[in-house]
Amino acid sequence: MGALPAVGGTVISVMLYTFFVWAVMSLALKRYEFQMSRSDRELAWTFTAFAALIVLTALIGPNRPEIPHSIVWLLAFLSPWTVIPRLRASRGIDLLQPYVVGAAIGAVGAALQGSIQAVFFGVQAEGGAGNAAVFSIMSLCLMGIGGLNIASRSRTRQLLAISAVVGGIVALAMSLIRGVGLAMFPILALLVIFAPARWRSAVWRPASLLVLAAAATALYSVQRLLDGRWNQTVRELHRILMGEQTTKSIGERLRLWRAGWDAFLDSPIWGHGIQNRMASLVPELSSDGLPVRNFTHAHNGFLSIAIDGGILTLTALLAVLCVPVFIAWRAPRDPNYRIRLFVALIVSTAYAASGVTQIMFKHDIMDAFFVFAAIVIAASIPDPSWHAA
Repeated sequence: MGALPAVGGTVISVMLYTFFVWAVMSLALKRYEFQMSRSDRELAWTFTAFAALIVLTALIGPNRPEIPHSIVWLLAFLSPWTVIPRLRASRGIDLLQPYVVGAAIGAVGAALQGSIQAVFFGVQAEGGAGNAAVFSIMSLCLMGIGGLNIASRSRTRQLLAISAVVGGIVALAMSLIRGVGLAMFPILALLVIFAPARWRSAVWRPASLLVLAAAATALYSVQRLLDGRWNQTVRELHRILMGEQTTKSIGERLRLWRAGWDAFLDSPIWGHGIQNRMASLVPELSSDGLPVRNFTHAHNGFLSIAIDGGILTLTALLAVLCVPVFIAWRAPRDPNYRIRLFVALIVSTAYAASGVTQIMFKHDIMDAFFVFAAIVIAASIPDPSWHAA
């Protein structure tokens, strides 16, 4: 689950649902007890409330026959109720370390796969995600989590941390997704805060410099692709600042945001229902005479959820993003406390920052990665009742 999000794509959602179904069967057969700590339940209830509010607000809106198709993705947010007890059943296992190592491997794999697509085929890198934006967000998360290997005393894992960060940057560049590229900076800041001295000592080693040289070579190989994206961005921003309407990426986002804000104001409390998300934007999008494209979201995760269910679901979304950080911050100060807290901070920050311009949830890869990361965070927190027993 750590290594495959960017290079395997939908594989991780298949894995999560397999874990979910298998855990349901195992609990039904009483292969192990249903064990959840207080923090586990806080996470599970927050995710369940998020799903329930989306369903409730959908029932309030019109076009109810479309609801089942629009809410099936929410099943992933119910998986903590069964997957956490499965992980709790195996005591004494360090869940975080293999996940962090796997994420570093995944970031390096994303860089290699993205480089092949961009260098040899001259296309925007999508990795195994089949979508450049999702690939870039997964690469960003893996870069951040993989970078936490810098805390290890092993020089091999420290090199793996540097490779993860450099690989993540390469993958982001190859994806050409500008909004996620900007989201990289708070993640890099978190990594520096996590272990500043380790980064200073590790980055100047010969092996680290070799990694940097390889990354520089890969980026130089796609210089024309990167220059084209930069020039396109400058030209479009210039036109927008001159008051012109554009149909390119930035212009389309501005159209979607204006239409989405108007749709939100039309029903700010309970929204329009997730099944009516994009239909509610059509009146405003049609007013300027430009083509209405077949988007599935408003290219802002917060706005999309606010259109779906108003303030109710927007509040639930903020709770979903915050609860992994909250339970990690409040966890006992065991040896994994800091790495657990920074995994939570990195994932939640990456989703929130990327979600300003991109998709956040209602995509199988995005849902599966966030939910499983939260499950690992929760299940890695020692249960005080074990010590009491």
